[in-house]
Amino acid sequence: MLITLFIHRSHGGGVMHGWTERLDHALKLRRVHKLHALAFELGVDESAVSRWRRSRSISLDNAVNLCRVLDVSLDWLVTGRGHILAHRNDAPLIERLAQEVFLDLPEDRAVEALDALMRLARAVSPINTAA
Repeated sequence: MLITLFIHRSHGGGVMHGWTERLDHALKLRRVHKLHALAFELGVDESAVSRWRRSRSISLDNAVNLCRVLDVSLDWLVTGRGHILAHRNDAPLIERLAQEVFLDLPEDRAVEALDALMRLARAVSPINTAA
């Protein structure tokens, strides 16, 4: 079944409005630097991935596979509605948002931030074991 999605491109504000902007954000978030590796995993040519990054159309099958590989919401990627991780049901929203924030940080900064968060959690815990 080949259905081509023509992605509406709107402009304005600080919100990601364009499909290509959301795709670039998802690629950055998932630390995809080699398009040929992504293309191989999707079973398409690297030129197809390059076209998606500059164009407004992608087949429905490719969009679904792309979202599966990048672990992002199809609705978010195609329309901009909802949250990038809206497809996940395995964690409360606060955990998903924290995960997204940590994925954007360099590894050393993520470790520092997680350590600070753990100290804060222990400090405000109702069962504070500090004497």
